[in-house]
Amino acid sequence: MSDASKPFADRRLHFIGIGGCGMSGLALVARELGAQVSGSDAKNTIYTQSLKRNGVTGVTIGHNEASVPDAPAEIVFSSAVKPENIERAEAVRKGLGELHRSELLTQITSLHETVAVGGAHGKSSTAALLAHVLSWCGKDPSYVVGALLRPPGVHAAAGAGGTLVIEADESDKSLLSYHVHTAVVTNVDLDHVGDGGGYRDIADVAKVLEEFAARAHVTVVSSQAAEHLRPHVSNLTVVDPELIDGEPMRFRLDGEVYEVNQPGVHQMHNAALVVYVARARGCSAADIRTALLSFPGLARRFELRGKTASGARVYDDYAHHPVEVAAALAAARQVAGGGRVLAVFQPHLFSRTQQFQTEFLDALSAADRAWVEPVYPAREDPAQWAHVAESLATDAAGRGPVMAMSRGRADLAGQLGRVAREGDVVMLIGAGDVNTLAEVLVT
Repeated sequence: MSDASKPFADRRLHFIGIGGCGMSGLALVARELGAQVSGSDAKNTIYTQSLKRNGVTGVTIGHNEASVPDAPAEIVFSSAVKPENIERAEAVRKGLGELHRSELLTQITSLHETVAVGGAHGKSSTAALLAHVLSWCGKDPSYVVGALLRPPGVHAAAGAGGTLVIEADESDKSLLSYHVHTAVVTNVDLDHVGDGGGYRDIADVAKVLEEFAARAHVTVVSSQAAEHLRPHVSNLTVVDPELIDGEPMRFRLDGEVYEVNQPGVHQMHNAALVVYVARARGCSAADIRTALLSFPGLARRFELRGKTASGARVYDDYAHHPVEVAAALAAARQVAGGGRVLAVFQPHLFSRTQQFQTEFLDALSAADRAWVEPVYPAREDPAQWAHVAESLATDAAGRGPVMAMSRGRADLAGQLGRVAREGDVVMLIGAGDVNTLAEVLVT
């Protein structure tokens, strides 16, 4: 068992899987709270690189019994790290305490007045924007978000202002254990089927978010989320911005006009939630306006990677749900103006692809041309899901000629090089490694 009451300054924490976005953020905050931190991961990631840039040493690549510290120490692990992992097994042999990452985050939420951002889509973007705005306004928050801010490339900090901003992930229902003052719900939608949360339909998701909202002192939600939560949660604050005709990046809230620097209607709805919470925490409208326009954006969230030799702009987006794909393409259409939108989509997880195959391809039809890559398997065994790969290929081929399955990265890069022209927008969409295609396309 872990000694949760022990001050962080007296703790030695070893993170197995430290290269994940959530784990690396917790490691940064724990280190800044005074803990001695080390960790390991199977591979080098943008997050292990971020840890190194931010002064966390003792990170090893590859799992090895020798990396496990001697007692007294605690092991922190994610759901992806199974008991048979050699470092977890060695920790048991040494008699070390164990903490799931959600348990450590729960401990950290007990030290702060926590603002937790939940919902199916936009958690990372909304939490990061809120952390940025509060920081800009001098509130010095702590935060842990699930994606790197574009330069300076951080996603976690332990501030002295007393407020903690986190994402509240519903996939495994761990959000119900957090100590939450203000719950923010961006939207309610079905995802994470088969991820361990036990969700069968959107009603199951709504029930978990209802409980999350009901446990908070204050609940701030979008109008879409309110449709699902209002019958069961009292005292909701519904934030519904007024979008301004002819000004696609400006909205009005409580008589004040604000502007975002990220395209897409969804960005304005997320920003409106941020504005409301920031105002409630003492930020002025003028400071918030400046902060919104200075937001650097997140890596892999509609991130401009550069231009092709012909002048087409290449964007990378982490969208991995049909609603997110549709939002990314709508934003691309806004940016493209008179140019075309060329989309490359890499589905993430066979189980998700099976659940939403039709919806994914329907969303992709908003592009002028679209290519579908093979499914990124992540933690799933492709041999067990061959029927999904075959169904996806058949469905995509049947939607030609504007949609096709990719015949491989080299062939796809060649096609895009020939097809894309100045004024076009090339969207690389997915939570796998489709983003690496930008390294070939961008000159």
